[in-house]
Amino acid sequence: MVGASGQPADPESLEERLLAVALDLLRNEPAERLSLREVAQQLGVSHQAPYVHFGDKRTFLAAVAGDGLRQAATDAAAALADSGDDPLRRLHALAGAYVDFIREQPHVHDLAYGHLVAKADHPRLQEAAIVYWDLLHDTVAGCQPAGTAEGAVLRRSAAIWGTVYGIARLTALGQIPASVPSDEGDLLREAISTLYEGWQTDRLPPS
Repeated sequence: MVGASGQPADPESLEERLLAVALDLLRNEPAERLSLREVAQQLGVSHQAPYVHFGDKRTFLAAVAGDGLRQAATDAAAALADSGDDPLRRLHALAGAYVDFIREQPHVHDLAYGHLVAKADHPRLQEAAIVYWDLLHDTVAGCQPAGTAEGAVLRRSAAIWGTVYGIARLTALGQIPASVPSDEGDLLREAISTLYEGWQTDRLPPS
């Protein structure tokens, strides 16, 4: 394969550049509208380049999602590192990082967690999803009373993820009634704190 300069392209670096261009395009358009031809054109390479490296569009999109989710996980880990040792503060920090991901990279988030691709479609996506889930799981586990069963930790991890996602999405879509006397931040803080308090008193369903 030959690049725009007429020199042989490095397959590994071209693969990374294809993914980087696609991620940049996703800042302004959903994955459904992403054109692999446009990705290739921006790099001055053959329109077949994404297919040569990834096989088909679904696999390419999964790799793109993996790179985007990996960066989001890195940002979330940094937020946790800055939040100190208090378990509830760490939980709020992780939720804040996730909301930032949805707000700042909505198309990447929707690609990573939507219907267009599956985690098994590319190792990059599968690995990034595991890293992010482990951050969530370990943060939630740190909020549990001693002796809490793993099954409860897993359920509570999924529950708080769904809660944060739901509030963020409903707010973004303007679906929270104007009569509700709270903004997104207030709703998130109250929901997270309520769940946390429930975990301490074991008012949620038993293991």
